[in-house]
Amino acid sequence: MEVARQNILSLQIDNESDVGVCRRKAVSLASQMGFDEVKTGEVAIMVTELVTNVIKHGGGKGKLVICQFCDEQNHHAMEIWCCDSGNGISDFKKVLKDGYPGKDSLGIGLGTIRRFSDEMEINPLLTGSFRDTFFSDNPTFQNCIRTIKYLPNKYWMGTNKNLEIGAASRCKPGELLNGDSYLVTHLGPHLSVAAVIDGLGHGSEANLASQLARGQIILKSEQPVSALMQHVHNALQGTRGSTIGLLRIDTEIQKISFSGIGNIEGFLFTPEGKKNFLSFGGIMGHNMRTPRVFDFNFKPGDIICMFSDGITSRWKFDEIDWTENTQKIAQNILTHFSRPNDDATVLIIRYVI
Repeated sequence: MEVARQNILSLQIDNESDVGVCRRKAVSLASQMGFDEVKTGEVAIMVTELVTNVIKHGGGKGKLVICQFCDEQNHHAMEIWCCDSGNGISDFKKVLKDGYPGKDSLGIGLGTIRRFSDEMEINPLLTGSFRDTFFSDNPTFQNCIRTIKYLPNKYWMGTNKNLEIGAASRCKPGELLNGDSYLVTHLGPHLSVAAVIDGLGHGSEANLASQLARGQIILKSEQPVSALMQHVHNALQGTRGSTIGLLRIDTEIQKISFSGIGNIEGFLFTPEGKKNFLSFGGIMGHNMRTPRVFDFNFKPGDIICMFSDGITSRWKFDEIDWTENTQKIAQNILTHFSRPNDDATVLIIRYVI
């Protein structure tokens, strides 16, 4: 099997308050995956030290990406990427010793991070859609640390095992930055939030609005759908703005709730037929109407499809083999039905038993 990443959290690092935010998000994911209290504490120390080093020694700006990782041998792990815009590490052997960099940080250095990690790399090669989606928005990042912490299979709990997720996204041909984004973040073993976001236009300003919206949804994902939409609208004021399709998925009560502003399209495919999601006009951050939330039953075998307007609406439902793997479905739609003059994104979620 191929390397798979799910429940990806992309968190900006701008000031000291981000240390606590990043630590809490990492601890929450570690607990959901099944790490015990000791290993979860080690994750907290790793993330605290990594983010603190960005603030104190890495140019003060950076990004932390945390995700659930599964390798080719079906081994589950937490993967952490921490990137900054500093001058790099001049003496790698020195910083691997405990006590470095000194009083402005925890004083444990990269040595403890290395011991808490099963794998650790400095400036590994970033490739493919993972790079394009999560690291293309800031070309000033000069240095990255990647760590892997494996979870014994007997402890594996997963995060909402009932969802099979596939997604594909690309920027407008000729552009370097993608104005679209998507996310699926899990709040527990049965509760998830998903979204497709389209920053107005394309290029760097669209990317900025889209990534800001994405980050705000992740940070406030525990809020009800209507409140979360209002929060994102407020956060996007002063930016170009975006359109958003937002879903809250509860596989315990087998319900989904959808709210959309702008031209994000979507539908729910069930044995009874295709049910379209209804979005209202407006631009998040500029002129948003009061969010309307629509509820649907969501049963095993049902499929959710959401896509930005970079996917043409002229494609026919029966042109797709919906029995295929969700990632393959998403990639096929992107390949065959995306417009040549816009960013394009498609997200597929299947309820599996």
